[in-house]
Amino acid sequence: MAMYGMPRASIARLLYPQATASSSRPLNAYTNGGGLAPTRLVIKFKDLRSWTLGGDVTKLLLTLNRYAYVDSPLSLFAFKSMEFVTSEDLQGHALYDLYEDFARMGVALKDGSSAYRVSELNTAFAMCPTYPRQIVVPAAASDSEVGDVASFRSKGRLPICSYVHTHNGAALWRCAQPNRGILHTQSPADEEYLLHIARASSSPTSLDSGTKTRTIWIADCRPELNARVNNLTGGGTESGNLAHARVTFLNIGNIHAMRESIEAVRSLGNFMAPTNNTESIDLSWGTRVEDTKWLSHLRRVLSGALQVARALEAQATTVVVHCSDGWDRTAQLCGLAQLLVDGLYRTRRGFLEVIEKEWVRAGHKFQDRVAPGKAEDDDDQQAPIFLQFLDCVWQLIRIFPTHFEFNERMLETIADAIFSGRYGTFLGNCECERDTWNVRERTPSLYASVLRDDRFVNPFYRRSNTAALLPESSSVLRQVTLWSSYYFRGAPFLASPAGNPTPPMYAVNNSGEDIAASSGAQEDMEIAMMAALRRIHALEDELSTATAKSAPLPRSNCSSISSDENLNGARTPPVLPRSPTPYPTSASVLVQTAPWTCGLCTKTNAANVLQCVVCGRTPR
Repeated sequence: MAMYGMPRASIARLLYPQATASSSRPLNAYTNGGGLAPTRLVIKFKDLRSWTLGGDVTKLLLTLNRYAYVDSPLSLFAFKSMEFVTSEDLQGHALYDLYEDFARMGVALKDGSSAYRVSELNTAFAMCPTYPRQIVVPAAASDSEVGDVASFRSKGRLPICSYVHTHNGAALWRCAQPNRGILHTQSPADEEYLLHIARASSSPTSLDSGTKTRTIWIADCRPELNARVNNLTGGGTESGNLAHARVTFLNIGNIHAMRESIEAVRSLGNFMAPTNNTESIDLSWGTRVEDTKWLSHLRRVLSGALQVARALEAQATTVVVHCSDGWDRTAQLCGLAQLLVDGLYRTRRGFLEVIEKEWVRAGHKFQDRVAPGKAEDDDDQQAPIFLQFLDCVWQLIRIFPTHFEFNERMLETIADAIFSGRYGTFLGNCECERDTWNVRERTPSLYASVLRDDRFVNPFYRRSNTAALLPESSSVLRQVTLWSSYYFRGAPFLASPAGNPTPPMYAVNNSGEDIAASSGAQEDMEIAMMAALRRIHALEDELSTATAKSAPLPRSNCSSISSDENLNGARTPPVLPRSPTPYPTSASVLVQTAPWTCGLCTKTNAANVLQCVVCGRTPR
């Protein structure tokens, strides 16, 4: 199975339908003497792909049932592959440095002069087992206050700082719901802590007239009804009487709604094979996709992230994000908001740092939500929360392709890695578990593998796009579509639109080698871009030859069609081919001794002008 890129840890279910039966039965229906030997084996994977194998599959299904699932995470491939792991693979676990990240934001956590500090209360994971050892808290809050607030928040997950805006001082915080219960218990320590958070922001635009206290926004990811119901189980939401805070509910569904929705997307795979009713399915495809509610959930998450990003960037408002336990929807919104606000996180390394700090270290329950090496039916805690986050990022890349240094291929690789059990990066529910399993010394890191692979670089990325990305909500939400290239990989309808067999416009192939056909539209664009760059270089060479008495033109050091920086750090405009001819013009026509008239638009051009100033055509 690994030969075809399907690790056994990613197996979700094994089904054994009979030719005479209308439904699938689990293995014990056959191994316990009930029913005939199966003639078909259906293997469903966690990434929504499935295989159907026919014939005598009895031995295969017994073998898979024995080896596909593991009793302990320590039996996964990541722990069994140390002989192939290099020191660089291990160093990937140290990708993120808390102090360096905040120093880049302008927050000096070490010198004691900042409004923020690193608390050591959780060094032994005693205060909050699902938080990292080092957490950023308000400098004004004492360790005693921090401990009191942790005891009032679900699972001890008190508000910790994720991000501080470099220019306006607004901060992004994350936490779990307060333990208010049916009696709506108040916590003076928690209210004082929220006041410390409000005061830590340096933005004067967040001041409430009259109170001189900065107002913070508490973004509760849940539907309001769900949040109120949690009071019955000891949870709840913040009091509406807080003078320095306002609460908004973002109406994002819980893990059970997401699991049900992704299963509906999986069921769309039943319509992948060509049938006699293909046209009817094609005509109703959009309705079927919307009926899964997956796109609706994506829009909710993206809408919430856009609101948080806009509050941080445009309104200079400090935001506290939480859901029930603060490790699912909270991670989605905090991660996406930072991608939108800070261009550094839209680079390859920056994006991996966001994953590390907001998902891995902050305690997203990868072991429960993904459950590599466990069947899907084992519990009700499995849910596609991190996959949904990657889907949201894919939507942004598709709509704003020049703003991200990484491409769809990298997202697919990360998505596959969470299911495969190949890397230690996504094993365990928290840093405490990973330390117990000694993941850093015993498993390879995904990050090292991703950063050394140039296939994940987006050739259309513009390095200057480091400012905030704050599009209008409608420009994003109305363009949300199904990530078919991932969810339906290998489906016949995706295989039909192959790459364009015609060479790109500026293809120059004097070597006699055949130009390989591309696999799809994205590769078409990459090939065309590289051909255009070769065209630019050819023109520069000809100009250098034709003007040998002048200073030679410097070779363009372009990594994309966009503008780049020269050696002095100055911005230089891109050099784009303007001639409509597909091949470089002869150098003999580039040297003019008198004004010349363009043969296309009849414009008279000066002798030293090598291209028509109106239409860009060269002299004939």
